[in-house]
Amino acid sequence: MELKHLEALIAVSQEGSFTAAADRLRTVQSNISEQIRQLEVELGTELLVRSRQGATLTEAGRAVLARASRIKHEASEIASDVADVFGLKIGNASFGVVGTASKWLVPDLVSAMQRSAPDVILRIHEGASERLVAEVLDLQLAQAVVTAPVTNKKLIEEHLLDERLVGLVPQGSKLLGRGSIKLEEIAKERLVMPPSNNPLRLEVELAAEAINVELNVPIEVEGVRLIGDLVAANAGISILPETSFDFETPGLRTLPIEGLPLRRLVLVTLRDTQLSAADLAVREHILEIVSERSAGHKKR
Repeated sequence: MELKHLEALIAVSQEGSFTAAADRLRTVQSNISEQIRQLEVELGTELLVRSRQGATLTEAGRAVLARASRIKHEASEIASDVADVFGLKIGNASFGVVGTASKWLVPDLVSAMQRSAPDVILRIHEGASERLVAEVLDLQLAQAVVTAPVTNKKLIEEHLLDERLVGLVPQGSKLLGRGSIKLEEIAKERLVMPPSNNPLRLEVELAAEAINVELNVPIEVEGVRLIGDLVAANAGISILPETSFDFETPGLRTLPIEGLPLRRLVLVTLRDTQLSAADLAVREHILEIVSERSAGHKKR
């Protein structure tokens, strides 16, 4: 059994087919099929069920996948472990971040890593909290910035900051003449919001349901940046975390909303897993950036 056999199984399970797995690993489908066959022969059991729709794991395949993911992760950390001995920041680092925080966190983090650890290869995933948590649990990511609560006891949750949800309105909006707006009032406006399965959308809908109000959402958009563009173009207004946009973003202004709870951002890591020197450097910079961001908002 070699690492390439385990990598093939991981790729097929994540991509859902031998063809997609081959593309991901930059090889041909026949190689992937042969590696899976060799693994199944060695273990004496079928690991994947093949069909026209793709490939799915058997019960044995799921058991092998869990250990294969850990083995691949441990193998990838060997260079980082050697670097740790000498106090060097080299190797690979990975982290995930929710889209509402990526705009202000990622650019500063990349700049900080280029200054302090230029030899580190940094891999960043942007996505919804649920997916990022799953990727940390699967060892695809070392850590992730997500929204609370995080209920899985296999994870360590570290509080980063609490942020307000605010109204995002176009510059010149009639609503800006007021100091704030109530949730029941903004709910009647033409809203540009993330899709209904988005965690942020669910938070706002739950708050609205608590006061027997229904949101008016004629436009659903996946992506904070595009939401901002549409609001700036007077397509509607939105409800987003205060940290999603700079206060001086051209064409956009924010308006406090009464009746919405604070939204908490947390940093999650896998319990009983030691971060490499490279991942620790990422963590340190995340905490520094968040601290500076929090201080800046308090001054405002």
